[in-house]
Amino acid sequence: MVHLLKRFFEIILAVAFLILAAPFFLVASIIVLLDSPGPLILRQQRVGKDGRVFRLYKLRTMKKGANGNLPMHTQVNDPRFSPICRFIRSTCIDEIPQLINIIRGEMAFIGPRPERPPIVEAYTPRQLDILKFTPGLFGISQIVFREGVVVADKIALELKYYESRSLFSDIKILLYTPVVLLSHMAGKVRPNKKATNHKHAWLERVLLGERIIL
Repeated sequence: MVHLLKRFFEIILAVAFLILAAPFFLVASIIVLLDSPGPLILRQQRVGKDGRVFRLYKLRTMKKGANGNLPMHTQVNDPRFSPICRFIRSTCIDEIPQLINIIRGEMAFIGPRPERPPIVEAYTPRQLDILKFTPGLFGISQIVFREGVVVADKIALELKYYESRSLFSDIKILLYTPVVLLSHMAGKVRPNKKATNHKHAWLERVLLGERIIL
């Protein structure tokens, strides 16, 4: 019953957000098409709950690679992003099509970010436990990390969170997500490595519900 109610509210919210976000998505789509040639919507294979493969939808913000194929991994300050498309990516407007994945039941609003099959094939038995959870549009790894994250570190953090998650912890994820997005949009999240590591550790403790001593 709880699962059915959760699905009902997720579908209602996803449809509502699709309608509200439509004008922003339309503008972003026009910008992407004018910025570089290529498909507007990417359909990428991802591994979901219980190892089921699904197609994740995403607005293309990266230029095509030199070989004509879209590259698999992003990098910090990746030169294949134009400044305007990097901004679109920082706002997560490119993730709006994943609301369709939520409506279809392939994703949830909060959950671990889904990876591509070749990456999942290299998981250790312990890392495969992440497939017990429905992948999400937002999650702890998006808040704590950005580009350049090591997959093993990402999975370790997600397992620690989702194996002890609660409604309160999910609410914290929802509250922190827009704060982090606004910080990146404003270009304020550019600390040195030491500051970045400190920020990551602090965010982990907050989002995992550990006691913080300031």
